[in-house]
Amino acid sequence: MKIAVTGATGHLGTFVVKELKKRVPNENIVALVRTPEKASALGVEVRAFDYNKPDVMTEALAGIDRLVLISSNEIGLRASQHFNVIEAAGKAGVEWIVYTSLLHADSSTLNLAGEHKATEEALKASGIGYTILRNGWYTENYTGSIGGALAGGAFIGSAGNGKIS
Repeated sequence: MKIAVTGATGHLGTFVVKELKKRVPNENIVALVRTPEKASALGVEVRAFDYNKPDVMTEALAGIDRLVLISSNEIGLRASQHFNVIEAAGKAGVEWIVYTSLLHADSSTLNLAGEHKATEEALKASGIGYTILRNGWYTENYTGSIGGALAGGAFIGSAGNGKIS
């Protein structure tokens, strides 16, 4: 069984590939990336893959049984990019897609939620088996704020009913 991971050179993608390597033989893992040269250190098969190039995606997904679709980071383009991947996966015969969505994507008021909800709906309508992972906010998203928090002595956020003006 071949398992492919999109965005395999990103933070989450690299972690997913490393964890898969602990569980399945390396030859059963495929890293799907925009720039294959950046993925050579992963130690698995690497294929060129770009969310904006549907013609390339179907070929890259040939022979893939399971796909870990790590959501794109391009706000405003994310849904259409994900639709491209789902369509290419269907054409290539992918049997199962695991999608990294957003916590409460179906009811959240976050501006990111709509694109994740649309992707979830497209997955459900695709006829491909799927698992939706509704991930919480990644701690890594705060790394850019750490310097200011250390300098100011406080990490400011708007959790719960908190408001920031």
